[in-house]
Amino acid sequence: ESGAFRLICTDDMTNSDVTGCWQPNDNGSWSWLDGQAIRAWQGDGITGGRLVIDEIDKAGGDVFATLLAFLDSTASASFTNPATGEVVTPLPGFSAVMTSNIEHPDELPIALRDRFPVAIKIDAPHPAALMSLPPELRVIAATLVAGKPGKRASLRAFYAYNQLRQNPEVGAERAARMVFGHLAQPIIDALKIGTLTPEYALA
Repeated sequence: ESGAFRLICTDDMTNSDVTGCWQPNDNGSWSWLDGQAIRAWQGDGITGGRLVIDEIDKAGGDVFATLLAFLDSTASASFTNPATGEVVTPLPGFSAVMTSNIEHPDELPIALRDRFPVAIKIDAPHPAALMSLPPELRVIAATLVAGKPGKRASLRAFYAYNQLRQNPEVGAERAARMVFGHLAQPIIDALKIGTLTPEYALA
């Protein structure tokens, strides 16, 4: 196992996150620092690592194009290190995984889908993540995390809610409205009766 190297895509990220960049060093000059994709390609120097690209659909045009180049077949992908002139290619064992919050894979560009022929839809939270919530929140959280668009809440929101509702100056109902917005009332009602109404049930 050569490790995983993570990229979190945003509108503000640049190619330096992917390929690397020049940075000032202690000698008063500049040194090249490899980006996450290069580090994943090289892994431990013997075996390539895994590049995890979170929310790839959030990447801007230039970064997206660079990622496509780095995700090309191992026979085609290469990068010339500007510091050494060395042509870097993925070591055997390199792999890549991407995540996206889009509803349908068809919304992704064809070139990207072609690089990830296997797609797995994750529509339920991990059981261990649910277990970190109090029992009365687990079923509600499991339902809304996997809910339909507009009737969906994240586990992060439930973690925040659980912490905030324990503040005596806030209380459970106010905390729900602060964290969940339009979903607050169904959650408040569910906590009172022990279940969500049918319209929020998984379908």
